[in-house]
Amino acid sequence: MWNISSLSLVILLVGTVSLSGFNRFQDCNSIDRKQLREILVQLGYETKDLVTDPGKEKYSVTLTRSGLDVPIGVEISGNNKYIWLTVSLGSATAENVTKNFGLLKQNAKTQPCHFYVTESGRLMFGLPLENRGVSNTLLRERLETVATRVGESESLWK
Repeated sequence: MWNISSLSLVILLVGTVSLSGFNRFQDCNSIDRKQLREILVQLGYETKDLVTDPGKEKYSVTLTRSGLDVPIGVEISGNNKYIWLTVSLGSATAENVTKNFGLLKQNAKTQPCHFYVTESGRLMFGLPLENRGVSNTLLRERLETVATRVGESESLWK
């Protein structure tokens, strides 16, 4: 039968194994721009360099959803806290006020992805991803989400 010392040893061993296994998956380090590109290549995406200036690197990968090729820009924010996945959907014109209102309503369905307009008047679709603990699996899942949401909403923005 179990005595106090053997029971204590079992609890200690189970706790140690659980904590060490748990910590192994709690890697909260951020990745840098070079690592981001390496992950995209490892995932099998044809990765294009859009911006090559040191510290401002931006990449592009294209996924096809709903018969639509969706080029997704991938970059790390200037403060290194976020990885932005963005898709340019063309110009946002003042004549399209009704369509633009529909896109704002669509944000409730596509969140955490969202439609937005840049200062230069480009209609964009984006998803910020916190740059902590980023794995190949997580990045692929987020890229797939962006491409799927753009494909599903094509009738609203085209």
